[in-house]
Amino acid sequence: MLSFAWPWIGLLLPLPWIVMRFDRWRSRGSGTGLPLPPHIAEALQTLAPAGARTWRRDALPVWCAWILFLAALAQPSWIDGSEIRQASGRALVLAIDLSGSMERQDFVLDGARVDRLSAVKSVAMDFVSRRSGDRIGLILFGDEAFTASPLTFDTAALAHAIAEAGIGMAGRTTAIGDALGLATIKLREDPAEQRAIVLLSDGTNNSGESEPEDAARLAREFGVRIHTIALGSTIAASEGDTTNRIDPSADLDEATLEEVARIADGRFFRASTTEDLMAVYREIATLESAPSDAPPVVLRRDLRNVFLIVLLGVLAVQAAVPFFREAS
Repeated sequence: MLSFAWPWIGLLLPLPWIVMRFDRWRSRGSGTGLPLPPHIAEALQTLAPAGARTWRRDALPVWCAWILFLAALAQPSWIDGSEIRQASGRALVLAIDLSGSMERQDFVLDGARVDRLSAVKSVAMDFVSRRSGDRIGLILFGDEAFTASPLTFDTAALAHAIAEAGIGMAGRTTAIGDALGLATIKLREDPAEQRAIVLLSDGTNNSGESEPEDAARLAREFGVRIHTIALGSTIAASEGDTTNRIDPSADLDEATLEEVARIADGRFFRASTTEDLMAVYREIATLESAPSDAPPVVLRRDLRNVFLIVLLGVLAVQAAVPFFREAS
């Protein structure tokens, strides 16, 4: 069904005829008409020349152009119908560590050794793509935390933001407390019935201004749960990596992450392999939800460009007619 956002624009349809009639009335009374540009005056005369009781054939393209211009101005769209989208009543914020230790190549993805961040991005993108009805946001952190994506239903855009994340883009240290604080701020006034933070880190809080435990207490005050994932393999990294001489999980502060989850009524998870990480996100995906029908979503196809293209075509044909007449 064709619909117009501004249907009142149609009231302007007789405007050229009104201007033409007013111009003639004024011309008869004072001898001078409206000071119109020559091209506009000529177009108005084309619509209904003086003394003519019927429109000239040349008026048709002019009226078509005017109607098409008004139609485009009225914001036309084609309505395909409406659908009900299932909303979960849940808001999630993923907080992902981008510190320097995430470049250690001690995880396996599709049979090949990869750095930790590559494994996390693959699993997190799959997790996001499977969410239906959740609003999900993304926070990345290193020396400091920043919002990479606000809470959104657009899982494709969120997955793209995850894919674009790079090691060290927020610094090479680990500000866990600041990441939790920023995520809490994003969720504290959100109307969702269930609000949760899923924080993943492979290190210890060694940067930022907030302590993770203090941020967890703040989240609990606002009714925000925190689930933490401690990431780190128990095997050495690939040959050639200098980190293979030390325990790859030596700097992982499991105790703090476990305490954060306990304070904020969440769950603590340990992931040593890509399979572990996939299992963790699957378990997080089973968190209790509160399904409800979202408001009807009217699907519209914007037709403004269609009307404008046809308008340009009419104007182009009208402009070319005199050249063809001269040539013939």
